Amino acid sequence: MVAEDVGITMKLATVLGLTLTSLAACAGGEGTSSSSLTQEPGNCGSLETHVIGIREGHQGKASVHVKRPVNQALVLSAREATTWTVTVEPGVVLEAVYAVGIGKQTVRAPEGVKVVTDSKVEGGPWACGYTYPASGTDCNTENLLDLIDKRVHAPTSFHGCAQAGLWTIEENMAVIGNCNGDFGPIQTDMVQGCDGEDSCGGPIFL
Repeated sequence: MVAEDVGITMKLATVLGLTLTSLAACAGGEGTSSSSLTQEPGNCGSLETHVIGIREGHQGKASVHVKRPVNQALVLSAREATTWTVTVEPGVVLEAVYAVGIGKQTVRAPEGVKVVTDSKVEGGPWACGYTYPASGTDCNTENLLDLIDKRVHAPTSFHGCAQAGLWTIEENMAVIGNCNGDFGPIQTDMVQGCDGEDSCGGPIFL
């Protein structure tokens, strides 16, 4: 781990502190990786947390459309300042959106959805990541997933690439992004916690 990553980890530990003990006991990062990136609704516990990470959007903007009909939280991460627009299909229960990155993150979400944003430029807890398992020294996906586990809920899935402006979360949990392969790494994906075990609590914002 490089010095900058150590600093990030220490900052998160200071900000989040001992109040996270009960959450970690319920939904710590012990989930097993799934062999499948698609899962039927109900296979991944009573609350799902889906993470979308990019280095940057299209002209500073990105949108996410959610079709999966489950109780869920959405985490959006970008290295650069990004305005996110989130839309949902009828029947989708989106409890909360958490956006975090180095640059300022702005979220437009459906009415009634709780929205929390953090960024390095605003002095809050922060992390970013756009490839799995890691993105580099300034954006490290491992640090991002650790922050999400403490700040929101245990991540169910991660999907990311360097540049994309449009994402869709399908009913079967397939996530499609219009990633620009000429700009950087193509889309990488991860699913965990879909092994029949449920996690408790959340979504939780501290």
